[in-house]
Amino acid sequence: MKLKVLTFNIWDLPFWFVKDRKARIIGIEKYIERSDADIVCVQESFDVYHRTFLKKKLNGLYYMAGDARETRRILFIKLFDITGGLAVFSKFPIIESKFVPYNRFLNSSIAETFARKGFLEVLIKTPLGNVRVVNTHMHQEAFFFDKNIRFRQTTKMIMRTNSDETPTILAGDFNQNHMMLEGEFAELFRSTGFSSPTRLGTEERTPPTYRPSNMYNGIWINKIRSPKRYDYIFIKNIEKYSLRVVAYGPQYLDPPLSDHDPLLMTLSSD
Repeated sequence: MKLKVLTFNIWDLPFWFVKDRKARIIGIEKYIERSDADIVCVQESFDVYHRTFLKKKLNGLYYMAGDARETRRILFIKLFDITGGLAVFSKFPIIESKFVPYNRFLNSSIAETFARKGFLEVLIKTPLGNVRVVNTHMHQEAFFFDKNIRFRQTTKMIMRTNSDETPTILAGDFNQNHMMLEGEFAELFRSTGFSSPTRLGTEERTPPTYRPSNMYNGIWINKIRSPKRYDYIFIKNIEKYSLRVVAYGPQYLDPPLSDHDPLLMTLSSD
């Protein structure tokens, strides 16, 4: 058996400065279909109308976790989803799902409060057995204390989803450049049994998922000068189903569909 897992920050905020949203959401839906991924973790899916569009278009191919019906209003004007812009699509039945928000007092900006970031924990029934999928979006880079906030968020997420031996896939936008080069993050993952598909000793050479060459990273809101690795997939206990990683890396689309590049991992029991 092969299991393909895709994580993608789709940059779908319902604001004027987010470029080409209508065209991109159509392209994103088609890309998800073409990817043939078994599990898709989406971040920044804030626009409830676009979430409903994805749900309808992918219906019949995927089950969805992350309710597109319930909403909250930002600044008395904009409708946002209630699950922090997170959604999980699965070709296999979803047994249960739960959104857990991160502590708001940790956030250092109004935008972070509006985003209501957290993690979406989903239990999926695959042909091999149950798999836990955790989809997250963490605090953005800032001038002060942001790394500490992301570490506390990561700790909360892992401790809340680390209670048994269920094979677990942890994916999303961590907003931490080359996370596995940071000692406290690497030790946290190691001590709790999570590993990165990146080969040991090659983290500093792993391809970026947030690039200056991406046409959507040239505007004032997210202009960057150097490429960064923000998006990750971590795994735990997959050997229980005799699975191993056979492919892992960002997918550079032409033209791009978001300011982030999608990240794809393939597991195989061969």
